[in-house]
Amino acid sequence: MSAARRLRLLWITSSFPQAGRPAGLFLPDLFAELARSGVEIAALTQNPQGPDTAREVLPCGAQVTRFGWSGGAQTLVSQAEAGLWGALRVADYLARGLLAGRRLLEEFRPDCLVAEWLVPAGLLALPLSRLGRIPFAARALGSDVLVLGKNPLLRPALGWIARSAGALFADGFELADETSRLAGGRPCLFAATARVLGEARSGFHLPAAAGSFSLLTLGRLHPSKGQDVLLEALGLLAARGRPTRAVLVGEGPLRARLERRAAELGLGSRLLLPGVLPDGDVVDLLGQADCVVIPSRSESIPLVLGEAARYGRPLVVSAVGDMANLVRRFELGYDVPAGEPSALADAIARMQDEPVRARFSRRAGELAELLSTREAARIMLSEIEALVARGARR
Repeated sequence: MSAARRLRLLWITSSFPQAGRPAGLFLPDLFAELARSGVEIAALTQNPQGPDTAREVLPCGAQVTRFGWSGGAQTLVSQAEAGLWGALRVADYLARGLLAGRRLLEEFRPDCLVAEWLVPAGLLALPLSRLGRIPFAARALGSDVLVLGKNPLLRPALGWIARSAGALFADGFELADETSRLAGGRPCLFAATARVLGEARSGFHLPAAAGSFSLLTLGRLHPSKGQDVLLEALGLLAARGRPTRAVLVGEGPLRARLERRAAELGLGSRLLLPGVLPDGDVVDLLGQADCVVIPSRSESIPLVLGEAARYGRPLVVSAVGDMANLVRRFELGYDVPAGEPSALADAIARMQDEPVRARFSRRAGELAELLSTREAARIMLSEIEALVARGARR
């Protein structure tokens, strides 16, 4: 790469945001941060809306190619578990992705590939890297290593990709350690996934609830996120006569169950399920919340942890992934065992009684910077530039 030529990265991911599909929300902000450092980016992902290839250019200048495939909006994980037809769709994804990637190698001429997730993106990045004779980096995002890594058939493939990557990143500290083990002890750097909340608003307004302690939870309504545990904790707090209200922002398969259980517990206005809200509404809710609760059963470092820190909200989190260590290290609130409503209710009650909750916000800015898009871009860019320079010297 000549001194005058800007660094070009081809980002490969199975998760990229599109209308009605919030996966990979952090990537446009990361691309914008890298673009400010002079990096040119092309992204390759599948088209969830049809069999045709579609292209767009993001405001930061990044070019996004969505290749058509037979799976539509289905996830690769769901297809891998769907028998013969699912396996055929996965094969179709790989074949079409490789074809589209090969065209981008010729058109965009990247200096390095970046696989966002070891699987499935690494299954495209590794052969494309060898085809184009350029290095590739990879970032683990949790489910690929912590979930798929338990599969005895998939773990060797994950290890092969991790060992082949010229640079490794992970969006959690424990996850980085596990990814390093997969790679035979090669270093894996922490690089958070984060996004910048925008200003778009809907017509949603939080109803007044004088005297209530206000809780906020953000995330997909799914058993792994533990909103059902929070619901049981709300029931316990109601039985104790504590005025507590929770707003659960998000949608997902757990919604109907949450609505039924809330009715059984007689929570009424103590629970609000507004669905998915635009960023401006989320910012408003963060400003009004007395406490952010993250009751997940399985997690690394969720986006909401950084968002709560950015807006100085005290936290109650379950002790999974890196959350407990970070909350303790930066003195941001309490952590409780995952899946235990009584322990969660006790922690919320302690937070409610806390005479000066502001003490939990004193070091929030430090954590917000650690988990910021700017810091992730700095770490990744430094390592990728070194990787490209090593390749140029060979």
